[in-house]
Amino acid sequence: MKTLRQYWSVAAMSIRLSIQSCFEYPLAFVGWLISNPMQFLVGFATIKFVVMEFDALADWNFKELAFLYGMSVLSHGLSVIFFTKTWYMGWTILRGEMDMLRLRPMNTLFQFLFGEMNFVGLTDLVPGVILFVYGCISVQFQWTLHNTAAMLCAVVGGTLLRGAFYLGFGSLTFWTKSPFHVSSFFQELFNRTNMYPLSMYPRAVQFIFTFILPMGWICFYPASAFMGKASMLTLPYGMAFVTLALGIALFAVACAVFRAGFKQYESAGS
Repeated sequence: MKTLRQYWSVAAMSIRLSIQSCFEYPLAFVGWLISNPMQFLVGFATIKFVVMEFDALADWNFKELAFLYGMSVLSHGLSVIFFTKTWYMGWTILRGEMDMLRLRPMNTLFQFLFGEMNFVGLTDLVPGVILFVYGCISVQFQWTLHNTAAMLCAVVGGTLLRGAFYLGFGSLTFWTKSPFHVSSFFQELFNRTNMYPLSMYPRAVQFIFTFILPMGWICFYPASAFMGKASMLTLPYGMAFVTLALGIALFAVACAVFRAGFKQYESAGS
């Protein structure tokens, strides 16, 4: 119990310092607040344009696509807050910034993930919440007890899945010694598999993003279940709960990869 209180105290202090650092340069934060939502508005407008041209995508109309996109941007915003440090693991490792984690008497992964929170990510989360609310209103989503629990599972699971990909593949830098940023690569894949319905792609592609790189579970399969849409996979229980279970499992695997890689870590020296 004492250890848990210690970790909670450190996390709370980290959150407070991160918030203070965000507002140290208020104009910069305002700039992020204006510019970041623009990319999602452009994405939303793109969906509207595509639907106007082709009427529907794989039997998904604009309202349903707005719901899908809202779920996607919401989990993206949460992942930006909690997992941004994993985007640049290559440089962090090569510059020897992992050295300090060895010197502190705390779990290294906890230090890495929660040592510095990215509250600039709120500029991604705010438009995510707005688009999500719009999507829910558009499809008249029913906030029953079951649906509310399922939605929470879908959002948390989707966020963990994003974090698992960032952390797991980013940790490979411990072995490759490459500064390559995996974030841009995976964000592009996330957009392609969650901005539009996965069912519009060939079945081979659907198979890959369902079983090999399970990005379709971030929001496509839960949204399909909520909307009653057909997909290549039908389960006798809620897709959203599978998303949560899969997110927890893959994030645990990613944490194991990080720990294994950290054991191989060699200091960059001074």
